[in-house]
Amino acid sequence: MRIATRLWMALLVTIVAVLGVGVITRVRQEQRLLLEVTLRDRRFFAVVLQTALARERGGGDPLDQTRALLQREEIAEAHISTSLVSTTAATGLPRPRLPSDSLSPLARGEVVVDVYGGEFLTYVPLEGGAVALELVEPHAIDGLLARIGWQSLWTQALALAALAGLVTFVQTRWLVGRPLGRLTLMARQIGSGDFSGRARETQGKHEVAILAREMNGMAEQLELARRALDELGAERVAALEQLRHADRLRTVGQLASTLAHELGTPLNVVSGHARLIEQEPSVGDEPRASARTILEQANRMTGILKDLLNFARRRGKRPDALDLRALAQHATRMLEPLVRRSGAVIHVAPSSNPVRVYADGQQLMQVVTNLLTNAIQAMPSGGEVRIDVEELEAEPPVGVHGPKGRYARLSVRDHGVGIEREDLPHLFEPFFTRKSESEGTGLGLAVVAGITRDHRGWVDVQSQRGEGSCFSVYLPAIGESDASV
Repeated sequence: MRIATRLWMALLVTIVAVLGVGVITRVRQEQRLLLEVTLRDRRFFAVVLQTALARERGGGDPLDQTRALLQREEIAEAHISTSLVSTTAATGLPRPRLPSDSLSPLARGEVVVDVYGGEFLTYVPLEGGAVALELVEPHAIDGLLARIGWQSLWTQALALAALAGLVTFVQTRWLVGRPLGRLTLMARQIGSGDFSGRARETQGKHEVAILAREMNGMAEQLELARRALDELGAERVAALEQLRHADRLRTVGQLASTLAHELGTPLNVVSGHARLIEQEPSVGDEPRASARTILEQANRMTGILKDLLNFARRRGKRPDALDLRALAQHATRMLEPLVRRSGAVIHVAPSSNPVRVYADGQQLMQVVTNLLTNAIQAMPSGGEVRIDVEELEAEPPVGVHGPKGRYARLSVRDHGVGIEREDLPHLFEPFFTRKSESEGTGLGLAVVAGITRDHRGWVDVQSQRGEGSCFSVYLPAIGESDASV
């Protein structure tokens, strides 16, 4: 059963009950008042009739005159029946209908008006009260008033029921039906997994507004929960991929260790002999150039093996409080020969406020030098590499477990060739590179990401093809009090 129907029935029962009590009370009051008025009118009529009879006697027999009066046609056909009665049995007249204890005023010459047996009884005394004129009128007023009252009750009840039904239908349809219909549709959307819908009926303090606000809150909480589950699922997938990479890297590390031991000594021998040939004065220019090429390639192979060993067997951290800007300036001085040869310029943005982190200085130096080397190689014709160091409020991205708070950011920006959009997701994968064989092995950024992650930070990349790239390293910052400990 709909709410409107239930509300209409409740109103109908209430209306009928209120009207019934009102009708009963009103009928009783009207009956009492009408009875008092009728008795007063009958008494007045009786006194007038008594006075009229006393004037018309004219010395005749009052009983005969009264009988003659009662035999008149207009009196005989009236709804009031009249007769002579006697308060004593001596006259041979019938006894009054009213009990004798109520007829004592007749002996004093007073009229008697009363209700008895459902009739109005009026007595006019004659012959000193021994004989009286009895007027009998049916007392049908109570029944008439009751019928009028109940007819009024049903008429008003039907009219109010129709009006209440119309008002209830309109009000419940407008104030309850339509909002609940929209809330029902929203609930169905939530049940189907769509948490984007929001209820509009949120203004006010009524129940529908409260329900709408609660449903909006529920939808928001469910949407947040689903996002959290999606992020958790993405983290699980990423964790599985990292486990697979870790297993492959473990194999690479074992292979690198074996290669380092197996190839290290022969490469040292080759490098030594190539250096001797290059330095021998009697060697011609062509053999000397060949020896120099052998020496360069041997050194390159030694560097590759060293990078593999550093990546596979990372030493333990030795953290300390460091000024990140001072570290960047030191890395810039270390790379001065490479910078001059490439025609690039490295500019460290100045600032009077130190930015401190708690980290391993040697590992962070490797991070900065790797990023600077990549920036220089991205500008074959030279250009400016800018380093910015600042402290700011930041929140770790999805997949990085850390609180929102103060972080130190070191940004390395170049104006080189940029990175293809499809290559961005693979930048930090080991051995992924677009460089030539002479420029890199694809381990530099993987090392950067690993060291940064070990220090509870992350790396952000912004790049546009043809406009350059910006690598930003985020690390937890420490204050002055932490740096002095």
